[in-house]
Amino acid sequence: MANFQLRQFHFFKRESLSDLPEAFGRPELLMASGGGDLIFIADAEGSLHIVSRTFTVRSFVATSDAPGTRITQMLHITQARMLLTIEENVASATSRPVIKLWPIDKLLRQTTDVQPVVVKYQQPTNTPYPLTAVAATPSLGQIALGFAGGHIVHLRGNIAMSKSTKQRTLYKAPEPITNLHFVTDEKGTEVTLFATTTAQTLVFDTSAAGSGKGDVSVLEERGCGIGCSQVNEEKELIVARDEAIYFYNVDGRGPCFAFEAPKVLLRRFKHYLLLATAAPSTMVAPPTLASAAENLNRSSSSLLQEPESRVYSYNDATTFTILDTKNKLVAYTGVVPGGVRGVATEWGSVFVLGGHGSLDYFSEKELLEKLDILYRQNLYPLAVKMAQNGSYDLASVAGIYKRYGDWLYSKDDFDSAMLQYIQTIGHVEPSYIIRKYLDAQRLINLASYLQELHTAGMATSDHTTLLLNCYTKLRDEERLNQFIHTQEDYQFDVDTAIHVCRQAGFYEQALYLADKFSKTGMYLKLKVEDQNDIKAALEYMRGLSDGEVSAYMAEFGRRCLASLPQETTELLVEVCLRGMDSRLNAETGDGAAEEGNEFEPQVAPAASSSSKTNLSLRRIQHLFADQPVWLAAFLERVITNRWQKESGPRNDSMTEEEEGDMKAAWNTLLELYLCGVESPIREPSLALSSKQTPKERALDLLRDPHASIDWDRAYILCASNNFTEGIAALYEQRGDVAALLDLYIEHDDVYNMRKLLGDHGEKHPDLYIKALHYFARNPQHGDNRQLLTECLETIEKCNIMSPLRVLQALGGSESSGVTLGMVRGYIMRQIEAKTTRIRDNEKVIESYTKEYQTHHEQMEDLKSKPVVFQSTKCTSCMAPLDLPSVHFLCKHSYHQRCLGDVADSCPKCQVQNQMLEDRRRRQEATAKRHDIFYEKLQTANDGFDEIAEWFSKSPFTFVKLVDQ
Repeated sequence: MANFQLRQFHFFKRESLSDLPEAFGRPELLMASGGGDLIFIADAEGSLHIVSRTFTVRSFVATSDAPGTRITQMLHITQARMLLTIEENVASATSRPVIKLWPIDKLLRQTTDVQPVVVKYQQPTNTPYPLTAVAATPSLGQIALGFAGGHIVHLRGNIAMSKSTKQRTLYKAPEPITNLHFVTDEKGTEVTLFATTTAQTLVFDTSAAGSGKGDVSVLEERGCGIGCSQVNEEKELIVARDEAIYFYNVDGRGPCFAFEAPKVLLRRFKHYLLLATAAPSTMVAPPTLASAAENLNRSSSSLLQEPESRVYSYNDATTFTILDTKNKLVAYTGVVPGGVRGVATEWGSVFVLGGHGSLDYFSEKELLEKLDILYRQNLYPLAVKMAQNGSYDLASVAGIYKRYGDWLYSKDDFDSAMLQYIQTIGHVEPSYIIRKYLDAQRLINLASYLQELHTAGMATSDHTTLLLNCYTKLRDEERLNQFIHTQEDYQFDVDTAIHVCRQAGFYEQALYLADKFSKTGMYLKLKVEDQNDIKAALEYMRGLSDGEVSAYMAEFGRRCLASLPQETTELLVEVCLRGMDSRLNAETGDGAAEEGNEFEPQVAPAASSSSKTNLSLRRIQHLFADQPVWLAAFLERVITNRWQKESGPRNDSMTEEEEGDMKAAWNTLLELYLCGVESPIREPSLALSSKQTPKERALDLLRDPHASIDWDRAYILCASNNFTEGIAALYEQRGDVAALLDLYIEHDDVYNMRKLLGDHGEKHPDLYIKALHYFARNPQHGDNRQLLTECLETIEKCNIMSPLRVLQALGGSESSGVTLGMVRGYIMRQIEAKTTRIRDNEKVIESYTKEYQTHHEQMEDLKSKPVVFQSTKCTSCMAPLDLPSVHFLCKHSYHQRCLGDVADSCPKCQVQNQMLEDRRRRQEATAKRHDIFYEKLQTANDGFDEIAEWFSKSPFTFVKLVDQ
């Protein structure tokens, strides 16, 4: 029966080989191969033929000379390089099969005098049965024999040497044994024997001695005919029955391959199954069993005629089929003349021996040829499967998917075409597919492709943009959420995704991505600019590092202040204070900065600079450009908590930047107060009353000892705002009482002038000079007389001015309101004091004149008159003088021995003379130091006295005239 369920192709080329050796023309050939680069053929006359790749034949007689003796079965044991033959005499009912092992290497070297190893065994019964199946392990350590009587005999030992062979009967079936196959593991320790009868499929464990007890397991209560089973590379038993092909492992039946046809022969080539099938009308007993049945009694003959033992003969109706089990197709089918007598798989091809002595050669077509066949029939799924099974590279397989997709697309089957295009991801340029579906306006299909592209990690930012645009244009919020929420590795450009969602108005999705991937800047943009949710933005920023908050506040701070000024100000205060602590710790080495102050890896571009720059108060306060009242509050909070608290850092421990921040804070706050700005939040530590005006607060700020205010800037601010009290406070802070007095004079502030003179007049008596001039020019003050009197008394007491200068000051102006009666007492006291001083000076002059005359006369006497020495005693030792003696002009006399080495001056007068000499040298040195003279002149109360004293020391005596 034909099989119409599988597609049929001609994937194999069939050639009939001509000029075959004479051996192929003999009747009843038996063919065998096993991957050893050789083909073995046995004929009905008992000869064995070895065929090489070049079809060179070596022949020899492999059986005895007895009539009817022939080789009924052959088994090529590749690993052991042995050929196992079963020799039977089909003309005798009492003969038993002979098993021979032929060394192939010897057979290739010589064809005569090669003696095979005859395997010794015992018949399982007294009645001889034909040997219907044989199997051997690759190492020839075990051989299994199957008989038509249902017995399975197991041989173990050194069989190749015909030594130490053990035999046992593994199983006795009620029907003939049809096939035997050994399966071993890689190490050869686990050995399994598969067996089939005409009614059963069995498996035995025949592992090494002690472990393999030959336990039988019935895999299925169905069998198969002779030659209708094989073992594949996966060590599965393949059984060909009329309705299907079944696969078994040691645990039971596995999958099956439906192929309905009477099976005659089954062989395996790569992943193909080679089948010979016959028409049901030609069913007869097989030649091998029929010949043996003639010599058996009726009981044995009846076993061969059971329904399950029915097999088919080789005849002209035999069909040869190659099944591709991987791709589920018929790779070739055709009729073999005279029936299939043997199949050999050698040299990468399949050789089929026909009943008329023909030899057909089947070679597999190249994969490209196969695919071309499938392309012509538009069988693209099968082409894909075949390419995958044929170890095609992924790029080539993707090319097939592309062709399949193009074909479906041409049929307007866009959905199915997209399924194929998805398989090409990574190998076909995405723009090729994208352009097709953009032109067709198939956004749903395009979205599917783009999503798979992202899953494969092949998407670019443009693909992300396109995918999200598809979702947004389709308004498919569910798929959009699924895309951004269920991605495991998120193989797409997050920035692009956020941008597209934001443009389309999907703010929640954009926020989710920004938050998940720490895109802080974009998250805040969405909250502030798109949703105007300032409160949420501020809460989010509280979880960031101080550096990030400072950076993002530079971008969003003004909008936050415009909406929530108090909350924003409080956040900025916290960040600024922590930043200062962090910088101080980092610079002084007092431990690591707080965890919140460290920068995270992903920061907006503005946050990439150093923490010092980001956290600088001077870089924050510009945010309050439109909010001066909250700037005042911000500065008050920072000043209070940082520079006025007792536990705050001392000025000497501040960093250079913080010191700059502190000065900027004080100066800016002062400017705000002077401009009339009033903080909405009152800081009690600033000692400011809520009832105070801004200028009163500014004055308190100027007088605050903690305030670090730039004096020059503060002065300009106060002067430009006509804030006299502030200027006065600045002068007080600097201690410039003279400038302070000038300020009071300028504003006719007599009260503060009087207070200033009372507080600082003793230390700064010069103040009274300015006060005297002022009071003299301003007689309008009611207490002018008293103030003028106080000034004159202080000037007189401290001798600040000469009487002449006082009189010039009092009457040197037409606007002066001073009368003689107001200064009469002062003038009288000055005249009296001067008169007294003149008299005292005249007395001193008289005493100096007398002293000078006395000294002058003594000098003249020494120069012009002889000196008489009348001293009789030594001034030093008071002993009477004797010669030699020394007399000095000072009338002192000494023994020469009492003077010692000092003989040029009187020892008694030497100290006084030395003092005079030192004074003279000092005067000489001082005469050249004009700077000392000018310094004393400037600091002297009476300059004329200083000049007179200087001239009294005769400074010009030491001047030397230079002759020009």
